[in-house]
Amino acid sequence: MKRLFIALAAFVGFSLAAAHAESSNPVDLVSDTSRQVLDLLKKDDGKNSRQVRAQVEALVVPKFDFKRMTALAVGRGWRDATPDQQAELSSQFQSLLTRTYASTMWRFKQAQIDVKPNATLTPDGREATVRSEVLLPNSADKKPVSVDYILYRTPQGWRVYNVIVEGASLVTVYRNQFNEEIRKNGIDGLIKVLRTKNDSVPPVARAG
Repeated sequence: MKRLFIALAAFVGFSLAAAHAESSNPVDLVSDTSRQVLDLLKKDDGKNSRQVRAQVEALVVPKFDFKRMTALAVGRGWRDATPDQQAELSSQFQSLLTRTYASTMWRFKQAQIDVKPNATLTPDGREATVRSEVLLPNSADKKPVSVDYILYRTPQGWRVYNVIVEGASLVTVYRNQFNEEIRKNGIDGLIKVLRTKNDSVPPVARAG
């Protein structure tokens, strides 16, 4: 899970500038926004961390299809959930991802993101995979981490619904955890677990 935190940092790298302009080219969108988010992170001086994190969270949420991500993460149990349960799962999973990011974002101020120039599109052009590498200067092995963004096209522009880090799918990692909880305690049990995790962290994560 540690490396998946990089995915959460990369999430924001993708999303931030898209609040200002949509792009028909997912590669340009990833590249431009990655640069801008790093600029924002560098403004975090330790005294304004809460403000910076709150701004990032507000910008991130509209750029992801959290309902689709949650459905993929929950897997087969999603179809058995009631509409109210689905809505609560989506809300809690969104909070989990954004707050996990907020609690770790300060670690990535000096990251270098290399976005590869060519996206891989599905035959119908509705989905795209944008590949990138993230290098953390303080990383012990000095090796870049591969981060692939999985997006789909909507009338409002491209939206992320999965991220793959070093071959590990974010939604698949969570699906394994979620399915085990559902097997033991059902959908309501999973909702309870997510609520408990989210309640342990304030709406704007503790300053790092």
